[in-house]
Amino acid sequence: MITGMWRGVAVGAGAILLVGCATARMDDQSAEEARLLDISREWSRAAGAGNVDAVMRYWADDAVVMMAGLPTFTGKDAIRRYVTESFDMPGFAISWEPLEAHVSASGDMAYIVERSRVTLPDAQGQPVVHQFRAVSIWRRDAGQDWRNVVDISNAPPGPAEAH
Repeated sequence: MITGMWRGVAVGAGAILLVGCATARMDDQSAEEARLLDISREWSRAAGAGNVDAVMRYWADDAVVMMAGLPTFTGKDAIRRYVTESFDMPGFAISWEPLEAHVSASGDMAYIVERSRVTLPDAQGQPVVHQFRAVSIWRRDAGQDWRNVVDISNAPPGPAEAH
């Protein structure tokens, strides 16, 4: 009888421990998701300031950037050329707002859904604001910092496509 009682205590304690760990993991995920939203906003401010070096520190060395209507840029060298050329363009501006972040259960990968605005000059040099939807995929590096590994955006659906 005592053995059965101790087994029940052990099972109950194990269940409490598992629930506690699951809650801690969810709290950790929520905290990391909030942190990623902050990192994305910080990155947007750096991009708005036009500082290439500040912008580049958010990308992983093997990052891939896919922007609507442009070729794919793979690796930091190609991305740096793209960013530098963009910032050198008269009237260019970029900003974004993260809408939601999701961190994997393992805590080493995540993605952020964002809305972005890019101002580009038209053929006459007049600024035109373009709206985009974006998803960025993030991975922790060896130092446990979040780095963007895939950055992709596209135009939202037109009025005929929206339902």
